Amino acid sequence: MKSLILFTLFAIFIYSDAKAQWYFTQYFDGADTVFENSVNVQIDTSSSNVWQIGIPNKVIFDSASTYPNALVTDTAGFYPANNVSSLQVKVVNNFGSWGIFALQWLQKLDMDSYEDGGLVEFTIDNGTTWQNVVNNPYVYNFYGFDLANLVQLNSGEDAFSGTDSTWKDIWLCFDMSWMYNFPDTLQFRFTFKSDSIDNNKEGWMIDNMIAHITFIHTVKSNPSPENYLHVYPSPTDGIVHVEVEKLMEYHIIEDMELINMYGIVKQRWEHLPTKFWFDASKYDDGIYMLKVKTNIQSATSLVVLNKH
Repeated sequence: MKSLILFTLFAIFIYSDAKAQWYFTQYFDGADTVFENSVNVQIDTSSSNVWQIGIPNKVIFDSASTYPNALVTDTAGFYPANNVSSLQVKVVNNFGSWGIFALQWLQKLDMDSYEDGGLVEFTIDNGTTWQNVVNNPYVYNFYGFDLANLVQLNSGEDAFSGTDSTWKDIWLCFDMSWMYNFPDTLQFRFTFKSDSIDNNKEGWMIDNMIAHITFIHTVKSNPSPENYLHVYPSPTDGIVHVEVEKLMEYHIIEDMELINMYGIVKQRWEHLPTKFWFDASKYDDGIYMLKVKTNIQSATSLVVLNKH
């Protein structure tokens, strides 16, 4: 059985209720993971797919983080040119309606910078549409990697790229209250893409995947008009961050409106996480009112837009 020291190091308090398991894991080693408690990893079975589960036997990818197996873009060879290989990660959503959902994994990278890359996406409509997690306002937090390895590929997609020979602990976090009303299975997609040139690179290696609820971002407090809503920066040249006080209960932004000085609603959103951002640069400079209605209370903030 794998060690759970990782949880201790991050001081994670795992939430459960009468129906939920505490956490879901996948170490790719077979008998160490009970099926009912496992992250479900589904690899595309097409002949061109290079994702494999096994013992890494390369130069940079020379061993799993936890022996013996890892998830690798080919356990022994370089990745080929003109390749697109995907896998899906599914987690049964029994975690409850509050807290922060975290999908964690360890990874190493060896790809041709800006040409080849690894994309991470999620879906909230059971796979009908997929969204890139990079610079996505619905993603609560995404961290643990070297910023130099998260780039926009020459093909225009945001992805991991370049080489990182050190195991990195990646955290991809979502507001559980926001996700609560979506399908019962949380779904993520990991896609490796290469261009037309062979570069003798090793690709992408992943190990020790964990899905759980964490409260390290959450502080119990009582909302008040002074600190309930935080909107910044103001003035802004476009990007506006919206943060509503985090509560240890079900808590979402039900409705949000950006209103100009003439009372015209310029943009409206529904069903948002309590940490969100949007780009107002398409609107004229001026003073705007941002009206935020959560399931707890309503609050208003002024936004000054100044692009010049």
